[in-house]
Amino acid sequence: MKRTTVVLGLCAGFVAGPALAADVLVYEAAPPPSGSPVYAQQSMVTGDALAAIGYFWWDDDLNRYDNDTGEVWGAARVNIPFAGAFNETVEISGLAGFESDSYYTYGAFSHTFFKNEASAAGLLLGASSLDGNGALTAGAEGAVFLPAATLVGLLAYSWGQDALPDFWTASAEARWYWNPNTKLTGVVTYTDLNSAWALTGGLEHRLPGTIASIFADGTYYTNDQGNGWELFAGGRLFLDKPGQTLQGHDNEMPFAAARAITF
Repeated sequence: MKRTTVVLGLCAGFVAGPALAADVLVYEAAPPPSGSPVYAQQSMVTGDALAAIGYFWWDDDLNRYDNDTGEVWGAARVNIPFAGAFNETVEISGLAGFESDSYYTYGAFSHTFFKNEASAAGLLLGASSLDGNGALTAGAEGAVFLPAATLVGLLAYSWGQDALPDFWTASAEARWYWNPNTKLTGVVTYTDLNSAWALTGGLEHRLPGTIASIFADGTYYTNDQGNGWELFAGGRLFLDKPGQTLQGHDNEMPFAAARAITF
């Protein structure tokens, strides 16, 4: 199955996905005490979880071999603010092909970042398995929050284990909010492993007044050995404060790097 070529030769674009919701904070009618960690404006715990089904097709230029398979993808994140404007997000993600001898990837990542109303910047650390080959990752990431858009960037280095060489990953993402609960996403990702590129476009809509959203995205992959397509459709559940919007949730926890590193 040529997904191995993609896993080892592509670091796909990520779409920081939609999510899951119901808050653990109860807000008082009176304004919260300044600087209080208990009555902070941001939720004490924010999180999301997604599940999606997909289709992957790859054309191997080297061996003139085409293949395709269905896929299943799952991911979850949780964010806890601490020390004022600092946050810690923990992220897990995994993907597998349907075929019995097919590929699989999974990873766990931490995002430690400083955030205010205008921007966020932080450190990425993680470990992952790329079809049985391990990798350790460290990097920097940042986000800029605009009235109807968010720009996110990632630069990371991964130390490969076993048959996987070391590689760089760079990714840029633009999120445009048609309204606070509807988002269009575009992502460009590059890795120096086989000079691989991934171009991703996605759409997500959070059902107003609920803890659920639906989404779909598509990715075009190309590297020195071929090119391919990947399509996903799925849903997310959110854990956040009552009445939160998709844009508000994304701004509270702006980073999700698993697909950029492992897929």
